[in-house]
Amino acid sequence: MDETAVLTGYPHAPVWAVLAAALMAVLGFVNHRRFRRADAQSAWAERYFDEAKPKEWRNLPFAQLPGAIMFSLWAVMLAYTWVSGQELLDALVGLAFFGSFVFGGVAVKRLYRPPAKARPAWLVAEEERRERLGLTTRDGWTT
Repeated sequence: MDETAVLTGYPHAPVWAVLAAALMAVLGFVNHRRFRRADAQSAWAERYFDEAKPKEWRNLPFAQLPGAIMFSLWAVMLAYTWVSGQELLDALVGLAFFGSFVFGGVAVKRLYRPPAKARPAWLVAEEERRERLGLTTRDGWTT
């Protein structure tokens, strides 16, 4: 008797990958919220205005939200591999996984040139204060 295994759905993702993606998503959402609620005396402000550090490091807070969305989509996709098998849902989850790279692209773009609308009010006020006092030079990385 010839018994052939029928493979349906995605192969199972390792549990550590699901947990790592979920952890990165949670950290991104929490740190984004902490950045929005910070003030001009916070470590976030200190990092942002430290011109000795690379601009990617200074602009990291702006990439956290799109990065967290990307990682949450990855966590859902990786967790879904354990119950996959229905073709339509498999296709939709696969599309969502590849669509998550759009959020990854937005995160990378924000490392180099974050949009003005992403800056919290405390940061805009501190930038204006520093500009009035002549404490910082605008080299284009904050616009």
